Amino acid sequence: MADVPSPHLFRRLFHLAAPVFLFYYWVPECLNRRDLTLAQCPATSVTREGLMLLFLGTALAVEIARISLRIPLFGMRDYETRRVSAYAWGTVGLAIGFVFFPPILVIPVFCGMAWIDPLCAWARRTGRYPWVPVVGYAAAFAFLLTGLGTLHPLEIAALTAIATPAALLAEYPDFRLVDDDFLMTIVPLAVLAPAYYVIGGLL
Repeated sequence: MADVPSPHLFRRLFHLAAPVFLFYYWVPECLNRRDLTLAQCPATSVTREGLMLLFLGTALAVEIARISLRIPLFGMRDYETRRVSAYAWGTVGLAIGFVFFPPILVIPVFCGMAWIDPLCAWARRTGRYPWVPVVGYAAAFAFLLTGLGTLHPLEIAALTAIATPAALLAEYPDFRLVDDDFLMTIVPLAVLAPAYYVIGGLL
């Protein structure tokens, strides 16, 4: 790893650590402003949705200022200085996932994006694409679904079989306007959501 440029390494480490933002699912629905205890959402409380909007709004405000002032951020690719960054795209994708999709799907999909996207870059450089990312994504997705402990093994196998090609196909095109951090989150979720309810009804 000594020959890896530090911005590149930082970008990869940030990617791998991105699932920390899933702490949102463990934040109580309503927080008392004084002692941060679970409350009944009175007027003096901060809701979980409010925290998400605050975080998203802050990230987008920073992004607008960065693009307007052409401020380079450490770890950012050169072409991202003139467009929405991968960090912002990933944040928007996660926020949409929080609002519109079941947590049981968002958690493994977002972790798969964070962990397998860097693996795809490595696999391309070493001639191990697409088989290593396919196996890695399927293993991570199935492991996380199993850990959530609410699905039948056949449901896990079916959802993994759907999510894996959807995520890898979303990552493959080199779109510069829409980052794959967004696509690898939203595309699998859009495919999985109806399948999740259909498969659950059949099994």
